[in-house]
Amino acid sequence: MKKLCLLLLLSLPLTTFAQSKVTAPVAIWPELQLSYGVKDDGLLFFRNQYRVNTDSRFNDLRTTGLLSNFERVELSLGYEHKLTEHWRGGGLVHYAAEDFPKMIFYALFLRHNGKLSSLYLNKQLMFEYIDQEKQDIYGRFRLTAELGRRFPVGSKFLTPEISYEAALLSDFGKEDNNASQERLIDRTQLKVELNFEVTEKLRISPYFMRHTEYYYVEVPSVYDEQNQLEQEGYRTKRNRVSPVIGLELRYSFNRAANTASITY
Repeated sequence: MKKLCLLLLLSLPLTTFAQSKVTAPVAIWPELQLSYGVKDDGLLFFRNQYRVNTDSRFNDLRTTGLLSNFERVELSLGYEHKLTEHWRGGGLVHYAAEDFPKMIFYALFLRHNGKLSSLYLNKQLMFEYIDQEKQDIYGRFRLTAELGRRFPVGSKFLTPEISYEAALLSDFGKEDNNASQERLIDRTQLKVELNFEVTEKLRISPYFMRHTEYYYVEVPSVYDEQNQLEQEGYRTKRNRVSPVIGLELRYSFNRAANTASITY
């Protein structure tokens, strides 16, 4: 699993060459995370994220009211279990609401924590089963690697971290004739984060992320004023890059945070 994630980090940037790219407006993603220790090895967690676009035209979750100021709202509930000193596993249910579609994610994950010199190196494999409103159900694999170090700052701790995630589409639940309509890589996320432990249980984590979505677009044919064809239409790959500024507020009720956990 370690070699797979490192190979992914090295190879996936090569897939962006010779592809058209568009840059989306900056988005702001505030998030609240709560976790509660269950016995010695279990952890129950809850997440609530809001997505606000700096271009107000995209904030269309509702036509009126408070939710009209948001592009998307997400809720997650999950459980993580410590299997061994270095392995953790678990599952979660995730609900995402935007103007269209509404989505429910059912996910299982396996997580390994290790070291690279003085840094911690965590790797994670997650499989998601995604049920979309009025659309086909599909699955995808999410491969994540994160590298960081926890520094003492007086009586507190500060943890800078960099992570990279790639979501790969799966054939699970798809019809054969739809396979050529989608790209293998669904999205990638390159994230730089600073985790500040205010207390043993409270953490504040600002971050910056480059969120990229990969898909196909149909470019229409071009005609002159006499309706003569100048250029044939064609199908091409498109990468949509979204800069994201995020802030996560995390609270652990009865257990100190651990960098090996998905909720750190």
